Amino acid sequence: MQIQLNPFRPTGSPVRPPPPPSRSAPPLQAVSPGATNSLRSALDQLPLSRPEEVDRARALISDAAYPTDQVLNVVAGLLAQNLQ
Repeated sequence: MQIQLNPFRPTGSPVRPPPPPSRSAPPLQAVSPGATNSLRSALDQLPLSRPEEVDRARALISDAAYPTDQVLNVVAGLLAQNLQ
C-alpha cells in the first residue's frame, strides 16, 4: 500500500502519475578536474546543519499547539482514505 500525503491537496481528488521523462535530454558536458576540486572544496566548507533551522524545529517541537488541528485533520483524512 502506498500513501501519498499532501496537506495542500483537497481530499478526494485523484492522484495523478508523474509526467513521463523528457526524451530530449541536454547533451552532457565535460567537467574539468579543477572545477570538480573547486566544487568539492566549496561543499566541504558548508555546515552539516543550519543552526537557524535546528532552532526553529526545536521551537516547533516544544510548542504544544504544533501541528495545528487543521493539519492533523487533513493527515487523518488522507490516512483514512488510503487505508481502504
